[in-house]
Amino acid sequence: MLGHISKTHEPATCVVCRREGRPGEQFHYVTGLGAVCMRCGLELVECSSCGKRVKRITITVLRGRALCLTCYKAERERGEKRILKEVVADSLEALMKKVAESTPEGFRFVGVRLKTSSKTTWQAEYEREDIFEMRCS
Repeated sequence: MLGHISKTHEPATCVVCRREGRPGEQFHYVTGLGAVCMRCGLELVECSSCGKRVKRITITVLRGRALCLTCYKAERERGEKRILKEVVADSLEALMKKVAESTPEGFRFVGVRLKTSSKTTWQAEYEREDIFEMRCS
């Protein structure tokens, strides 16, 4: 995930090429990696999960793996204990059918509630299977 270094009074050092930045030079902060200069940030790197080549400034390093944005989102969702999804349905039967069809892999349907100030939008709650079984056993 791309970010800027907020400390402008200290010169940043690129974690890739170890070059120290000059005052006014732009460095970017890559989550999980550190500060990178613009030259190293624009280099193409390979995503550890899908193999897609993306610019270094757009990756996130999670548990030692360089992930593109798509893989990072999927990895975060797998790491989540609970997920809330919004479902639009006119009737309870249609709602339950949509909820059953759209259950994320590795999750169990836990409950549903009507979204605040809505008549047709519901929030379906899912819990990771291993946590659900541990809690319910």
